[in-house]
Amino acid sequence: MDLFLIEVTKIPGVGPARAKGLARLQIHSVGDLLFYVPFRYEAVQRGSDAFSQGAKLVLEAVVCGTATVKIQGKRSTVSVPVQVGERMIQALFFNQTFLRHQLTIGKQIRLYGKYQEQGQKLIVNRYEWIKTETTAGEYIPIYRVTKDLSNSVLRTILQSALRVYTPMISDTMPINLRTRFKLLPLAEALLCAHQPKSVQDIRQARRRLVFEEFLRFQLQIQSYRRLRKQTQQAALDLQQLTEAVALFTKQLPFVLTAGQEQAIAQLLPELASDQPMHRLLQGDVGSGKTVVAFAAIAAVAMLGWQSAYMVPTGILALQQFEVAKTFFAPLGLRVALLTGGQDTAKRQQILQELASGDVALVIGTHVLSLDEVNFHRLRLVVTDEQQRFGVNTRKLLRRQGFLPDVLQMTATPIPRTLALTLFGDIEVTSLRDMPPLRKPIQTLWVSPQKEDKVLQMLRSELAKGRQCYIVAPRIDPDEEDEVASAKQLYEKLSEELAAFSVGLLHGGLPERERMEVMRRFAAGEIAALIATTMIEVGVSVQNATMMVIYNADRFGLATLHQLRGRVGRGTYSARCILIADPLTETARARLEAMVQTQDGFELAQQDLVLRGPGELLGERQSGLPVFRAGDLFRDRKAMEVARQVASELLSSEEFWLLPEYRELRSEALVGLDAYLDS
Repeated sequence: MDLFLIEVTKIPGVGPARAKGLARLQIHSVGDLLFYVPFRYEAVQRGSDAFSQGAKLVLEAVVCGTATVKIQGKRSTVSVPVQVGERMIQALFFNQTFLRHQLTIGKQIRLYGKYQEQGQKLIVNRYEWIKTETTAGEYIPIYRVTKDLSNSVLRTILQSALRVYTPMISDTMPINLRTRFKLLPLAEALLCAHQPKSVQDIRQARRRLVFEEFLRFQLQIQSYRRLRKQTQQAALDLQQLTEAVALFTKQLPFVLTAGQEQAIAQLLPELASDQPMHRLLQGDVGSGKTVVAFAAIAAVAMLGWQSAYMVPTGILALQQFEVAKTFFAPLGLRVALLTGGQDTAKRQQILQELASGDVALVIGTHVLSLDEVNFHRLRLVVTDEQQRFGVNTRKLLRRQGFLPDVLQMTATPIPRTLALTLFGDIEVTSLRDMPPLRKPIQTLWVSPQKEDKVLQMLRSELAKGRQCYIVAPRIDPDEEDEVASAKQLYEKLSEELAAFSVGLLHGGLPERERMEVMRRFAAGEIAALIATTMIEVGVSVQNATMMVIYNADRFGLATLHQLRGRVGRGTYSARCILIADPLTETARARLEAMVQTQDGFELAQQDLVLRGPGELLGERQSGLPVFRAGDLFRDRKAMEVARQVASELLSSEEFWLLPEYRELRSEALVGLDAYLDS
């Protein structure tokens, strides 16, 4: 039975409201749910040695006395005695007076908080009710959840799903591979991941889930690469391509860097070849990757071929469209923009012009992958930060009935050793030099206590007529912590910066509204833009000179570096201010690295080191595939083994014939579907 075809509403206790909450986590089926693995685990402390001053504890307790309420000004405190093993302590809850009536004697509760030796108190920052019929293990799985779906609720849903569907889980890994690598059966691995009884359970579950996920990934990309090598396309005249690029570069208002010229020189022979190109172009923020891509697009366009340029957001699509028009109009080449929310008549006109060949380049979002989009002579597909919508890229390729040239671009450099592990023999072009007019960005790391000084700096910069970004880690506030949210900052800074126009941009807004906000910021109508990380990719406003990042320790190095790259794109000096009070040495090291260097390649290497053993699942680095269970930095050896095994399987006759490989074989066919479905 395919559990990915069973809707979550089939799980006992999951109605439409819960299903909606799960959908926000991209969980739509039973299979999605079972493979939604914890990102870490918290050990339940039961021994008396855990109770030390300042210790962060997870305790399972029983209410053993009457709750009392104390009110001082606007702050209320609920205090209740609880029994933890043989020890009795006081649990304190702030600003939750309703708990007085719920904390009844005999109630079982799981408490998360910080212990105070004086008075034997636990300052509770989070709690969960424990149902009497459930038995908790030594380790509590913690999932990435949303505000309307708590960890406690998600665990209850998972327990229900495991109880009903575990007998229906069929193993997708042949027994010979499980034996060879000493892997748990799939059903057992999922049980150990969601209901671990020991550290060994957690480790063995990860080994199985990570290896299978990586193996499936490798089967897809290797089968796709093999197909490309066997595919032929019309060869182009290299001399004509070279002359076309010369015409393109001649009319540019700037001189290309040596790195850009070298990158173009690498692309042209592959564009001319009768074998489809597939190259990764990586370069630091502001290194000029877009111009390299436009040169390739212009070259094939002047020989009568079309190109598609896919970007992750409508904001970036609009921005690249405006730039492309200035570059291509002097050459007599037409450029079109295709995004969601466009006027129907305009959209139909663009689709007709694409199908007739009147448009040389179309720039758009995932909309380019829709069935209604058809090309006359598509030759080149360029993807900017492609990992954000790889599925849509494959849809676009599949529907064309052949394999065009593909140029993937990323502003997050991937260390070559990691690129080889991921992609094997992928061709990689790296832009190491920067345009000569780019000025270094002053980067400061300050504590939250210095926020007033940061706001003074903001006012000073805005008074000069410059513009600023202010970034928060999340959209909405959360009562469980003090992490800044975009909505809170907007309310606060609209008053603090009352003399200036303040805008708000986040993923919860409709696309049209997001694009309008960004248009106003680019036009200078908004001085200070408060946003989430959706501005990290490609957004370029030359008058923006200051980036302020709240709770900067909550972001990975790649994201911080991308955000910093949004400023300093004009002739003015720029600053990036990181506001943070990091709790871990790793977070401190990330912030120190940001202050010390602006070299994206060096930061990528440091990121690789910092992401060694640590959290079960770290933040995902932009520019790399995203996995459910695996972490490319922690699990590099597993990826290398998976790459080798995938190569063995694809070369094996048994893999293509024997029934026990059916599930894995389907992954290889996904890599081939660009050909098979045409």
